[in-house]
Amino acid sequence: MKSYLFIFIGAFVLFSCSKDDPEMVDVEAPTITVSSPSNGSSFAAGADIHFEAAFSDNEALATYNVNIHNNFDGHAHGRLSIAPFTFDQSFDITGKTNDVHEDIAVSSDATAGPYHFIVKAIDQAGNSTQFADGSTKEISIWITNNSMAEVTFYDENMQEVDEYEGVIGEPLAFYGLIEDPNGALEHVIITVGHMEVGEDHDHDHNSRLSEEEPIFEKEYEAEGANSLQIEKLLVNESIIVEQAELDELEDGEHLFIIVTAHDEQGNISKHYKEIHFD
Repeated sequence: MKSYLFIFIGAFVLFSCSKDDPEMVDVEAPTITVSSPSNGSSFAAGADIHFEAAFSDNEALATYNVNIHNNFDGHAHGRLSIAPFTFDQSFDITGKTNDVHEDIAVSSDATAGPYHFIVKAIDQAGNSTQFADGSTKEISIWITNNSMAEVTFYDENMQEVDEYEGVIGEPLAFYGLIEDPNGALEHVIITVGHMEVGEDHDHDHNSRLSEEEPIFEKEYEAEGANSLQIEKLLVNESIIVEQAELDELEDGEHLFIIVTAHDEQGNISKHYKEIHFD
């Protein structure tokens, strides 16, 4: 009888401890590692975004959500009808670890510009990833289309350039043509600043502008023109780079001229060339 009583009391104590012990309650959110898309990568309207990620949880995964929305910051001005791409879908996942591969189709009429690609996850206990601690992943991507403005960078002899040559302490000279093939430009922003580029160095959107204050930045109204020359926009500007500003470049960063073009259809495109100093 004493043995049975002892077992009963022990089981009761064990149950009470496990119920009251906060370490026994699952409060740990899942973790997410996104392999694709990478920050700054771009995708054409009508093409697919390949999504690849690894999810893990200490107990059991439940669902993940992918949300894609524009990051235009009101630049469309509400004057013309635009069709920014949106995607918001949740998927069930199981187990403690799960590798996911999905192809997300971008609508063929998607407005060009910067977008946020956000990935969240929830486990079986209801724990969710959060923006505050970085466990929810937010990736900046670009969508391009055939209607957005294009930029050709050239030198004083109208020859296309791979990069610009600069001299420390002397005014920089830039040349180029900003052109909208199917409409009119609304305004353009010309920036000279630090930027970190991806492995695909030649791709106009595979990049991330540094949070450092740009060396130069100015917005120019296009007033409905379908083309603008960079040298004419900058004719009254004196853009000078000092050695101290080059010394501020972090690993992976370079100095670029960046042209962000907004057209009257609501498209936003970004184009850049590196500035090289001997």
